[in-house]
Amino acid sequence: MRGLIKRIKFQHFFLLVILISAIFLRFYNLRNSVMFQGDQGRDVLVVSRIFKNLDPVFIGPVTSIGNMYLGPFYYYFMLPFLFLSYPDPMGPVFAVAALSVLTVFLLFKITNKIFDRKTAYLATIFFTLSAGVVNLARFSWNPNIAPFFSLLMFYFTYLAWKKNAKYWLLVSVCFSLLIQLHYVTLLSISGAGIIFLIQLIEKIKLQKNKFFSKEKKFIGNIILAVLIFILSLTPLVLFDLKHGSVNLESFASILTEKESFNLERKAGRQGFAAFSKFISIDLKDRASQVLFEASFAVNKNNHPFMFVALILTAIYLIRNRKKLSDGEIILLAYLVPGILGVSLYQHQVYEHYIAYLFPFVYMFYGLFFTKFKNKWLATVLLVPFLIYFIINNAQRYSIRSNSWTIDDIKRTTDEIYKRVGKDEKYNIVLLANSKDLYGMNYRYFLSTNENEPVEMENHHSATKLFIINEEKVEKNVLKSEIYEIIVFPNKNIQEVFQIENGPEITVLTSYNN
Repeated sequence: MRGLIKRIKFQHFFLLVILISAIFLRFYNLRNSVMFQGDQGRDVLVVSRIFKNLDPVFIGPVTSIGNMYLGPFYYYFMLPFLFLSYPDPMGPVFAVAALSVLTVFLLFKITNKIFDRKTAYLATIFFTLSAGVVNLARFSWNPNIAPFFSLLMFYFTYLAWKKNAKYWLLVSVCFSLLIQLHYVTLLSISGAGIIFLIQLIEKIKLQKNKFFSKEKKFIGNIILAVLIFILSLTPLVLFDLKHGSVNLESFASILTEKESFNLERKAGRQGFAAFSKFISIDLKDRASQVLFEASFAVNKNNHPFMFVALILTAIYLIRNRKKLSDGEIILLAYLVPGILGVSLYQHQVYEHYIAYLFPFVYMFYGLFFTKFKNKWLATVLLVPFLIYFIINNAQRYSIRSNSWTIDDIKRTTDEIYKRVGKDEKYNIVLLANSKDLYGMNYRYFLSTNENEPVEMENHHSATKLFIINEEKVEKNVLKSEIYEIIVFPNKNIQEVFQIENGPEITVLTSYNN
């Protein structure tokens, strides 16, 4: 009894410390260090128009590859938080950070329930302190909340298999939301699909010829789960019907024309060489990226760690293939196809692509160290690894103030707006390494004023153009090959002014002084 009380007290103390740590790492100096670039400016501009102009949206952000759009879920996730903080765009940022803290709590509870307390302690420590996880939690972006929904999808898959098939409905909801955050999360269906097939085979073997008559509730739940997924696609289907199937064609193009999954697209990779180099290079590099990049950044020295981990894991799985717990089977069903899927992808894979896998990676870390039968060996391996993990991640947290903050952007737009007449039509262009020509982060703040900039497609109607030269690489902005500058009539320079510690701004007018 005393031992149980001690464990409960330690668990509560652990959760208190870990949640305080999570809150600190995700909220400390957030305003001065937050990333607010073109994508973030575009998102808050779109969402602000939903409640300002009663202009609902049916599509989400455009993907970086191909002219393909995500579903609108993330915009509606942002909506209440931006509404509360408007015109300050920090509301969705706080929401993303808070959801990451909630994910820490849920990770402990779910891992403790499905595996054991030691695994939960380790997985939660790694997830809480991971620089990859922390840095994505400190700004607003659609992939950044994927770990929360993938963790729930994992948990509901467990409940659907071991408790009640009605939880497949919640699996479907989570999957439908995940794929609206990033299309790489399509790989998560493999985890749910593998467990569904296992469950289906179990039920068919149990019921034999009476499956359809005995398992009507099961079949009904599966049909409803599929319908939920189909209904979630309705906004994108309606958009495609109106715009000539642009999403469907882009998706097909990624699979075929862009050779995204063609193992022979690179030189020296034809025939058997394509398969052998996929195993020796692609799978090795992607496994290293998934298992180690969020924790230790891009580092080729991680590969030996990965090989040791994979060899030990393979030995364990082979020796204990009939003794795998239900949780281990589900974890492998989500993690292994995720690694294989991104390995098959033949273009660059960025860290935010694989954010949905983070909870599974750190569950894997926890299981790895708790599976040693020799506790002394486990401790000898864990202690230096944990120290190295903490030191490495502490150096990479994005908690220091940026040289150019969100308040600096606001200060710049205030100076621009002072130079705009009451009914004057004006536009902005941004010259910066970000290639955000339209300056969406600046444009958002300007849109919070009474006189907003003209829409990008109506740039020809502007009589004043503000050229924001952020990096000042372009010495003569009038010689820039930016279309909006080239076609701007007359190009009379009304003024050139400098923002303190910021960009140089050239003001063009279309009329003679």
